[in-house]
Amino acid sequence: MKTIILKFSFLAILLTFIPNIAGAAAVDDEINRMEESRYAALIGADWKALDAILADDFFYNTAGGAQMSKSEFIGLMQSGAAVVRKAVRENATVRSYGDVTLVTGIAHIDVTLKGEDKTLHSRYLHVWVKDGQDWKLVARQATYLPEKR
Repeated sequence: MKTIILKFSFLAILLTFIPNIAGAAAVDDEINRMEESRYAALIGADWKALDAILADDFFYNTAGGAQMSKSEFIGLMQSGAAVVRKAVRENATVRSYGDVTLVTGIAHIDVTLKGEDKTLHSRYLHVWVKDGQDWKLVARQATYLPEKR
């Protein structure tokens, strides 16, 4: 009898974690879709979509040390001073903490900056926050990776 009670207790405890695991996987998938949507908006010059993805108080600490607000970042992209041609994420890791999710990884970006074609390699941190039913990107931090020798 004791063995049966122990087995049921263990099963009950195990079952309490299954919804959390399934929920975490769903959040990971949703955030990864949002990350890809952000790249698609940048590559496709879809500024309306980018505006919808970024939180109103979004800020970007660039790999070069500058800080940009949402309006400054979208304005830069709209001006054509920076044109993203291709973007690839590598080693992306999603960590969720309730309504806040962090994404870290490496990005390889083919971009034209002020008329010069470049490929930028950076490590990044994105902070996503649940806003009602939607996820919004509230912060981005990038750090250039050293040149491979």
